[in-house]
Amino acid sequence: MRDRPVSVTIFGILNIGYGVFGMAGVLLSSLLSGMLEGPGAAARGSQVNFISAFVSTLFHSPAYVLWNKITRPLDFAVFLLMVAAGAGLFLLKNWARRFSIGCAIYKILFAILNFAVFCRGVEQIAGRAIEAAGGAFVLIILGIIGLAATLLALVYPVLLLYFLTRPKVLQAFQEPHLPITNYQ
Repeated sequence: MRDRPVSVTIFGILNIGYGVFGMAGVLLSSLLSGMLEGPGAAARGSQVNFISAFVSTLFHSPAYVLWNKITRPLDFAVFLLMVAAGAGLFLLKNWARRFSIGCAIYKILFAILNFAVFCRGVEQIAGRAIEAAGGAFVLIILGIIGLAATLLALVYPVLLLYFLTRPKVLQAFQEPHLPITNYQ
């Protein structure tokens, strides 16, 4: 019987949780963007405050809309794969370790690209915001929030990538070799 490193058990649990919450987030995001894109969305966004107007503008940005149409199905698939990989990690299946590493790389690239799309959305409304009183301050705050969210989004995939490539973990995922017996 192979020993399972503690990090593999922890990341098996975390992959399942991260995947389930991620799928729920994708579904919720789809629902919210549908509300912002529906009839009366402009009136709802402009009545609340600048942040709501920013979110409404972001959800109407052609680049952001295209980005979401591409990434939502991909994200859902990756989160579903992470749930499966989490279960596979418990069984010390090497495919689960590889899928987890692949998902981590995808999530790292996604976080960086998502920040770039967010910055593009901020840039689109920068002119209007600077004209408004305190608009520049709000843009700085939005930039800090976007950067903090990106850094936070990078924590789990970087840790997953680091721990699943450790030598002890690699050794645990190697197929056990059966002893060779000589039948004469």
